[in-house]
Amino acid sequence: MKIAMFATDLLLLGILAWFFIQNHRLTQALKEKNAQLEVTIVELKAAQVKLMESGKKGAVAALSAGLLHQISQPITAIHGFVRFMKKEMDVNSPFYKPVCVMDEQSFYIKDMLANLMELIRHRQIQKTQTNVNAVIYKAINLLLDELRIRRIGWDMQLDDRIPFIHGDPLHLQQVFMNLVVNAIDALSETPHGAPRTLLVSSKHDSITDQVVIVFKDNGPGIAHEYQVRIFDPFFTTKPQGSGLGLALCHDLISEHGGTIAVQSNEEGTTFTVRLPCATKGENVP
Repeated sequence: MKIAMFATDLLLLGILAWFFIQNHRLTQALKEKNAQLEVTIVELKAAQVKLMESGKKGAVAALSAGLLHQISQPITAIHGFVRFMKKEMDVNSPFYKPVCVMDEQSFYIKDMLANLMELIRHRQIQKTQTNVNAVIYKAINLLLDELRIRRIGWDMQLDDRIPFIHGDPLHLQQVFMNLVVNAIDALSETPHGAPRTLLVSSKHDSITDQVVIVFKDNGPGIAHEYQVRIFDPFFTTKPQGSGLGLALCHDLISEHGGTIAVQSNEEGTTFTVRLPCATKGENVP
């Protein structure tokens, strides 16, 4: 009798032990599945963000292309009319030189719009070994009149020893021009008579092997809560801004393997662009 009871107890203990082991295994398996589920959720959220960003970029491209097309039509007409006036006008006329200036400026606008159309339509990046300083000079030179009209004191401190980068000069020129135009707009909000300054500098960061380009103005600055959104498509602090320029700058710099960042306070705003230096064996113009 005792032996039978002892055997029964052993059997029950064995069953309980088996249930305990199985429960432990199930608990461990459940923990692993939960961990996998959490990873999957994170991956799905990241994929959702990428899809949303892709949609935004598509919307930016479509809207920008439409706007540029609408702008280019009247500019083309104006340019044609100005060229006709110049052709028919006496070179000794007091209005001849102003008309020549109008011809040059309208051609510049027409050409710039055409370049922007290529940019918006995702023209394939044509990377070559590029001198960043030369691109900066060209961008500033195209905006000299605007800087003078707005009475902005500007300076360039470019290190002529910086290495070449592997990039597309046209795309980078548009980025640099956009950053200068943003600085011009910001400086225009400073009180009348207050000094307005813009400093553009370049240097080589030997630690990261990057070319660093800095655009620093002494404008009123950007509110802290806006700085985290400044590169988002359609976000703008300007009453008549489209919110497209800085978003495109961010995308173009990213396509070059670089970064763009902003720092701002009541003393001004600084945009910092970092681009990787060209490596040996890359294309040479």
